[in-house]
Amino acid sequence: MSHAVVQEGTITPPSEPSDADRRKRARSKRAHHSAVVTASQILVLVAFLALWELSSGRWIDGFFISKPSLIFETWWKWVLSGELWYHAQSTLATAGLGFVVGCVAALMVGYILGGAERLAEVFEPFITAIYSLPKIALIPLLVMWVGVGTPLQITISALVTFFLMFYNTFFGIQDVNRALVDSVRIMGASRLTIALRVRIPSALVWVVAGLKIAVPQALIATVVGEMLASNRGLGHLVASNAAQFNTAGTFAALFSLLIVGLLVDRFVRVITRRAMVWRKV
Repeated sequence: MSHAVVQEGTITPPSEPSDADRRKRARSKRAHHSAVVTASQILVLVAFLALWELSSGRWIDGFFISKPSLIFETWWKWVLSGELWYHAQSTLATAGLGFVVGCVAALMVGYILGGAERLAEVFEPFITAIYSLPKIALIPLLVMWVGVGTPLQITISALVTFFLMFYNTFFGIQDVNRALVDSVRIMGASRLTIALRVRIPSALVWVVAGLKIAVPQALIATVVGEMLASNRGLGHLVASNAAQFNTAGTFAALFSLLIVGLLVDRFVRVITRRAMVWRKV
């Protein structure tokens, strides 16, 4: 605690808090704010579930909304039997493979066209035209090309990922400072050195922004494919329970998708934060 000091008629002003004190206070404020937000979120969730449980069968027909207790009971049976892990593993593996394929292709094409203006002028309108097509409308054609099941889901996921990542990579490479590239080239740097030391690091912000959008969209595309033409995966779990008018099972499958989506979002946040640490240095 800082105190003013009085010496022979003079007043010494209180000392300024140290940097350590400021950091400690800032951490304490953040911790308090985080605790308040978390408590509020839990309170809202509990109130929502309680209202849902009470309204089912009283004010709203239970056939349409089921009950949280029945939904959790169904979900827990899937967990114990291993059925949930089987479907979740299939969805994540398929979405992950489709994302990797689409992401690698988008990074390569985006880098090439972003650094070659004439090629970009030729191919960019065609890519934009294909991008404007609803991907769901392509599914009947893709079924004829690759069949149903896992190949279809990987293809849809890769297509969605490709276009999202392509544009971010393309504009990121175009946004690189031309003067910086020319300066490095004059110093004798090779194309590989320019790519690794200048273009890619400069475009990383755009690529990371694309990742935040492409990863969940790849998961959504996979689930859509599973719902339309598959015999496994969380999307199939939703569709099969809905086809049997099993409301509790449908909500349990949707709850599983919610958990997977939330975990994927948090994972992407951690990865993107670590990828952008160098900007704070």
